[in-house]
Amino acid sequence: MTLFEYLSTSEKVRSALHRDVVAICTEASHCLGLEITRPATAIIAELVFRKISAYGLDLEAFAKHAKRSVINQDDVKLLARRNSSLRDRLNGICKNTPSVSKDKRRKTTVPVVKPESTRKEVDDENQSKKQKVNMDDEFNLPGPSKISDNMITDDPDADDDDLILMD
Repeated sequence: MTLFEYLSTSEKVRSALHRDVVAICTEASHCLGLEITRPATAIIAELVFRKISAYGLDLEAFAKHAKRSVINQDDVKLLARRNSSLRDRLNGICKNTPSVSKDKRRKTTVPVVKPESTRKEVDDENQSKKQKVNMDDEFNLPGPSKISDNMITDDPDADDDDLILMD
């Protein structure tokens, strides 16, 4: 077994990314006639790993916000929204493929409708309302039909025009 097989998944990804960054840096240095040191290549690889990790979290958040469990091309376009040249390139690539943003949405629940009152319940309710109105008419009471303790009442010892507030 090789040493690579004993690494965890994240370590394998980091190692493969480092290998690819070294290959890209070597090729770029030959084409441009520059020299890139090993520490510079290691820093570039670490920066790329951190940026890709942040992109992954953003893509997951975009899909979750859209109530999906799968990342699609619309999420990638949203990720590239601030880089105009990358956005234009992605739009050119995505013109050939249909958008899946109008996939199945979460179904809304239908509100529970309570059954209507029976005819007898409605009649009983109307009858009790009529009785309350008739009692108010019978006693010629203005305002509320219930007298509370703190309402203004007549004092039997006072004149008819003097009213007292009971506390």
